[in-house]
Amino acid sequence: MDTANPRRRFAYAVWSVSADTRPGVPVGIFQIECMTCHAESPATDNDATPQQDWALTHTGRHPDHRGFKLTTETYWRVTPAADNPYAWREG
Repeated sequence: MDTANPRRRFAYAVWSVSADTRPGVPVGIFQIECMTCHAESPATDNDATPQQDWALTHTGRHPDHRGFKLTTETYWRVTPAADNPYAWREG
């Protein structure tokens, strides 16, 4: 290749990113942590209500523990557009 006059070819392909809605993939996994003692609730799929109950119960047992951090995991998937060269591949 002539370094004084290099030629380059760039190809662009369209992709999109969105929530992974395939069967068996949870909408979210939720867990809450007490910011005073760092105790953690059990993690649950698709429903944060158990974490709310856990925090209320924890504060009931420890009235000075009032701050909590909710951690939520969600799953995403990148999908090629129909005209993308990778559209035919399963991934």
